[in-house]
Amino acid sequence: MSNRYDVYSTIQQSIKQNGLSNTDHFLVAVSGGVDSMVMLAALKQLTCNSSIKLTAVHLDHMYRGDAAINDAHLVRGYCHSLGIACHVYRRPVADMANKANKSFEEMARIVRYRLFRTLKYAIKANYIVTAHHQDDLAESVLLHLMRGSGIAGLVGIKPLDQDLFRPLLKLTKLEIENFAKANKVPYNDDVSNDDTYFLRNKIRHQLIPQLARDYNRAIVNQLAQLSDIVRFESDYLTVDTAAFFDEVVTFGDEIILDVDLYKQVHIARRRRLIRHLYSVLTGSNYNLAYKHVVIIDDWLLDGATNSRQSLAGLNFFMDRNGVQITLETDKRVKTDSFQLLEGVNTLQDYRLNVIISDKPLKNKRALAVLALPSDYKGRLVLRNRQAGDYLRLKGLKGKKKSLKKLLNEQAIAIAERANLPLLACGSEILWGKGLRKTIYQQMGAIKSDDICYVYIDEM
Repeated sequence: MSNRYDVYSTIQQSIKQNGLSNTDHFLVAVSGGVDSMVMLAALKQLTCNSSIKLTAVHLDHMYRGDAAINDAHLVRGYCHSLGIACHVYRRPVADMANKANKSFEEMARIVRYRLFRTLKYAIKANYIVTAHHQDDLAESVLLHLMRGSGIAGLVGIKPLDQDLFRPLLKLTKLEIENFAKANKVPYNDDVSNDDTYFLRNKIRHQLIPQLARDYNRAIVNQLAQLSDIVRFESDYLTVDTAAFFDEVVTFGDEIILDVDLYKQVHIARRRRLIRHLYSVLTGSNYNLAYKHVVIIDDWLLDGATNSRQSLAGLNFFMDRNGVQITLETDKRVKTDSFQLLEGVNTLQDYRLNVIISDKPLKNKRALAVLALPSDYKGRLVLRNRQAGDYLRLKGLKGKKKSLKKLLNEQAIAIAERANLPLLACGSEILWGKGLRKTIYQQMGAIKSDDICYVYIDEM
């Protein structure tokens, strides 16, 4: 697969298979290396037959001196020749890493994606596009395997991961280089990619060549196939785990796990549930090790009534009714409900200002702006979650969706849910800080004089 049409068709297939649109706005991350420059060139050609919009972004990590400055000049110049808007940034990543006590690679990744997402929202792009290819995928699988990863790590790199799109994952490095040569795409070689001080570079330049030479010449392709198989099985298991979580865990005044139901299922479902439970309650699995999962699973199976166990920030207590779960960092939950009046409402506890008006406010910028039926005006409150809360999400044509399900889907930690400010009318949630945008679906047409406007902004 070395001619240009194969590269184009690979990207087109990836766009189609991942449900993207030919009208999307792509923010393309361009380093100046062969991979990202080829990707930019191919995407530009595809825009001739579609309405895809492209914006480029380049980050200088201030790590390679003049070479990095040359990369920025190359990217800016090539984007200009293609007629693509280009944003170039410089950040002292090494200094930032030292101050944060993080590795250069970790800090570079944090800075990169924080910057890219900020720009993405500012220009209203749909996706951030990166030039990861099949060799990168193979390296990631091996890297995660060496670090003791589970199934999720063996997925390596997903072609679509929320707002990150990687359309080159089915192309090898050689195929990309052949495209650059055949189509005279300019690029710079990044000598830092040869520095075996970094573990990923050791895998790239030492381990994979040795595996290919001494064990399996098709090792890169085989690892990519493994990733593909595991990705779909992992996606299926993730859905199953979320459904099992809804069955076995109950949220109310207390968080209760039905231990009898837990004991009835396969060990794989149990252990995945523990990882999902920890992620939901704490916000991530960063501090969760394999040994923690095994200890909790064994205790849930054989623990005695009135016994206790802890798990890296979670406390478990087993009684006759099930297992109660609490966070070590639990904070007092606000229970006040603030009635909102027409005009300006200043809510110090939530650091929010809420304005209710019969007319739209010109040039008023806010965190959220809602247009609601005017009869809601005297019934709006700002409060925390309650049993029975629901929303009407855009696209569901007015059907109800429980707040609990939405919070689970967005993986919002329990510690955050307790104090989440919500705009409510009865049990209907019209807005929540940090929730994806919701639009109230009125069943009938609303006349312009039957609307009230709600502006929510941070203090």
